[in-house]
Amino acid sequence: MKYLFKYILVLVLFLNHSPLRAAPERPSKDYNVILFFVDTLRADHLGCYGYPKATSPNIDKLAGESFVFKENFSTASYTISSFMSIITSLYPRSHGVLMINKDKLSSGVLTLAEILNIYGYKTAWLGSIVDPHLNPEAGFGRGFEELLDERSSHDIKKVRTRFLNWLEQNRDKRFFLNVHTYKVHSPYFPSPEYKERLTKTKSMEGVIDDKVLLFKRTIKAIKEGLRGGEAADLLDDKELFEEFLDSDAINGPDTTHTFFVSRGKLHKISAVTDHTYWSGINFTDPFVISYLQDLYDACILEYDEQMIAPVIEKLKELKIYDKTIIIICADHGEEFYEHGGYFHGDTLYGEVTYVPLIVRVPGKQGRQIRELTQNVDIMPTILDLLGIPVPRQAQGKSLVDLMDGKAAPRAHEYVFGESNGISSIRSKEWLFLLNNDSQKRELYHLYSDPREQKNVYLENKDAALKLESELKKWEASLPSYQDKEYPFDPGIDEAAQERIRKTGYW
Repeated sequence: MKYLFKYILVLVLFLNHSPLRAAPERPSKDYNVILFFVDTLRADHLGCYGYPKATSPNIDKLAGESFVFKENFSTASYTISSFMSIITSLYPRSHGVLMINKDKLSSGVLTLAEILNIYGYKTAWLGSIVDPHLNPEAGFGRGFEELLDERSSHDIKKVRTRFLNWLEQNRDKRFFLNVHTYKVHSPYFPSPEYKERLTKTKSMEGVIDDKVLLFKRTIKAIKEGLRGGEAADLLDDKELFEEFLDSDAINGPDTTHTFFVSRGKLHKISAVTDHTYWSGINFTDPFVISYLQDLYDACILEYDEQMIAPVIEKLKELKIYDKTIIIICADHGEEFYEHGGYFHGDTLYGEVTYVPLIVRVPGKQGRQIRELTQNVDIMPTILDLLGIPVPRQAQGKSLVDLMDGKAAPRAHEYVFGESNGISSIRSKEWLFLLNNDSQKRELYHLYSDPREQKNVYLENKDAALKLESELKKWEASLPSYQDKEYPFDPGIDEAAQERIRKTGYW
């Protein structure tokens, strides 16, 4: 009776949102699901994706028994929009969650956690729930019975401890656990051991490679800015910063974070911190860029050894490894000046859209899959593996037939991206980019130019016109599920709003 009630409930919910696709014939599977959501992880910096440096031994070992999607791409190059696509299987213009401190997911859309919770899964989110880029109230928290706040999400050991304790306490339940950390996200602060292992030099002029040093430099920038110094434009709320300097919050990074969060002004300190971190870096110096990449790689290695390895060991110890689907994915990559930029959010080149998708399924022999796939495919694939009907809202496709080696059409002839006024369409052979503001068009021939360095738009107008036509057709086909226009949260000033509109960040 209990399960009949839940089936009726999910049927009603699905029908209220949209018609169901045909339910898969395979029976429901009693698997747990762990989704490792690694913020800012480039696929091409992992060994299993061909990277020559030893950044990911444990991920590579897991990949050896998993399905590794070798041509997987994100839908956007910044967190809030991209991760919402993962948990709803909707492209950004359909889910409408594009700007932090503003947009919210429509109640007419089901999230992955909501569906799994309806089917009896214990659902938990482990990560920073005060982070506006993944704000639970924007829709990211929907369907989760537990929101395990770990504000120090750069501190991988704290997150791991919370993770392992949760597994111990819930070992006998059927669960879905989503784990997010910023360990690989800038600023790049690997622990000393990992920094030493993967960097060629101990330091580099202009690069702040330590959390405490960044904090001290940020305090200095605030003090000088209040006297008219370089950061003055970022300190428009002088009373707030003066109150901060006179408080005990000035004692360290964590108390500083708490101070600004408690006042709803996290964007104020984040703007100063980001300016302090990036403004001293000389991106025209190849040695500086190399050092930044080394720090980034060291963060990946630390995540690999301090998170992936202990969790797999714990799952085996608890005897639930062979009943747990494990997925490693990312929202976007990172630029290291390949196209004259840094960070992410501004472009849709491969360095920010090419992301890993590794799926380990108990009882299935993994392999490498070279079809084009996209992060919107993650939700339908998980549901299909569990024998749960996929809601018709889903714009991605289940990859289970590909994984099973069944004869089937390719998953996607094209994959698409959208970020801050730029649209992209990618095939196996071509990448076409359209800047909707300036109307600039770019075309890259991926077979001869995999790093996307030579714009051949003028020489290949026919190919470009076909791709642009397909892009426009796709855009016109997308329904909008956003049910209202949301204003920015109170306290987000015009300058911050403008920065958010441009990059999705402060």
